[in-house]
Amino acid sequence: MNSWLSPRVLFAVALATAGAIIAGQLAGDVERTLVTIVSLLTALFIAADPHDPISDPVPNRNLSAHIDPDAITSHPQLQPFIDASTDAILIVDHSKVTAANHFARQLLGTNIVGQNVRMAFRHAGAIERLSDPDINHTGHPIRLTGIGQQNQMWDMRIQSIGPGKKMVHLADRSSAQAAEKMRVDFVANASHELLTPLAAVKGFIETLDDPAASEDPVTRSRFLGIMAKETDRMQALVRDLMSLSRIEAEKYDPPQTPVDFAHIVVDTVDQLRNSQERGGDIALDMTVDTLPVMGDAGQLRQLASNIITNAMKYGRAGTPIMVSLAHTRSGAMLAFAVVDQGDGIAPEHLPRLTERFYRVDSGRSRSVGGTGLGLSLVKHIVDRHRGHLEIRSTVGSGTSVSVLLPVAPVDVI
Repeated sequence: MNSWLSPRVLFAVALATAGAIIAGQLAGDVERTLVTIVSLLTALFIAADPHDPISDPVPNRNLSAHIDPDAITSHPQLQPFIDASTDAILIVDHSKVTAANHFARQLLGTNIVGQNVRMAFRHAGAIERLSDPDINHTGHPIRLTGIGQQNQMWDMRIQSIGPGKKMVHLADRSSAQAAEKMRVDFVANASHELLTPLAAVKGFIETLDDPAASEDPVTRSRFLGIMAKETDRMQALVRDLMSLSRIEAEKYDPPQTPVDFAHIVVDTVDQLRNSQERGGDIALDMTVDTLPVMGDAGQLRQLASNIITNAMKYGRAGTPIMVSLAHTRSGAMLAFAVVDQGDGIAPEHLPRLTERFYRVDSGRSRSVGGTGLGLSLVKHIVDRHRGHLEIRSTVGSGTSVSVLLPVAPVDVI
């Protein structure tokens, strides 16, 4: 194309013309002259500048084609840059690991730099995708298991950065997988917990439908008693499921109302003393009369009741159940603790006690009327109130459950 007809020149002519039109619409001679001079000078500058981006447009330029991969992989700041990531990052050049960040070396071995990918990964799926230098990678995640610990799950993304050069990114997805497994297990366990009493009730109804059984008052009374117990169990289970669902829905909405937790503890203890068989075993030790926390009164009442009731169920009959409420040393939190004297819990079970439907002894839990959701509810209530839950136990001695709750700020009391 003739240089006088280039886009640069055409743009300059259009600018000069626009300036002349605007100047003609102005009233003063000085303004018209000034606008005309400025527009002409700008147009001349653009027309004469060979480096102006308008002068040499390159349609559909592929910017990545001008990137030198060697400038990336040999850059002196490459290692500090990739070490800043909390995911594993590696650079692979023709099946050889040439760089790896700190997390990748922790995961795959401290000596992986310089190794062939077959030695570095020892995973068939990863090796297959990294050993061929001619594969054009798109960066889409590839799900891998078996790297690191046995149950860990990873998303591997591979991006080509030059001939035979690849950047590998490994992100740990184990927590997401564990959450999905917990969801599946929850549905299965909830279905099982509901089907068990339903099956019992259905069976007794069919038995009572037999005229011979229905005419026997002793048998009829016994079966109706069992049916009433099973329906009570189903009601308790549904009630706890609804409470758990409501608490989970509110977990990112911390309570904004000051609540007298000391009054809730005293009231709960008095109620259990009058309504439960082991109520007389409860011993209350309080060093505070009243001290508000930012809380939901109904949920805190449920928390106190669940913890004390658990101690009554699993502690040995006739032994004291110690309930205490006191300030922490800093005074910023309230410490609520319940200690029983029972069979205790083995260490391997402690981390799982707050899982939904998890039971150390499922037979005993059902016999004492547990739904398997009590401590799970406690954990979610504590989390919503920005507190801390701790469970300690010694086999043969008993169990201690303690909850720390933040004291309400003085300006809101």
